Amino acid sequence: MTKIEQIPAELRWSIATRAATAMPFAYHRAVVERYGDGFEESVQAIWREAGKEQGALARGFAMPLKNAADVAEAYSTISTLLLGPELQGEVKVAKDRDCAEIVVTSCPMCSRAAEMGMDSRATCASCRAYGGAAVGSLNPEYGVAYRSGMCVGDEECRIRIEPKA
Repeated sequence: MTKIEQIPAELRWSIATRAATAMPFAYHRAVVERYGDGFEESVQAIWREAGKEQGALARGFAMPLKNAADVAEAYSTISTLLLGPELQGEVKVAKDRDCAEIVVTSCPMCSRAAEMGMDSRATCASCRAYGGAAVGSLNPEYGVAYRSGMCVGDEECRIRIEPKA
């Protein structure tokens, strides 16, 4: 019998995060598609709660959270920790102001939607719920703005982190 320790750590991580990113879509299929759109808020609530965990994790890892660059780096790192290595991208920091942009080039949520035969636009509201809660938990003085999204057919996602107005 194969023991968990015999499965390579990278493969265990990949399997676990694939399962985790599939759960909201399974919920969507089981509840939202069956009972109607009134349950969509429940899916977003799940993602908001996941986003709120970012603050605790960042503080547990002693990540700096003083400016937009810090918040963007923490958000990107912890999102990869939670969503897995399929999440790929980079953080670009503005040189002349307190602003940073996360450019995502590979999204596990869009991949799971495609694998499950669902429209990737179903991920947009959940992603925004997660992102807003995550950034707010990292530093409540910062907000998030979405400039493009793979879920709506763009080549990449562009997520701007900047001080709230």
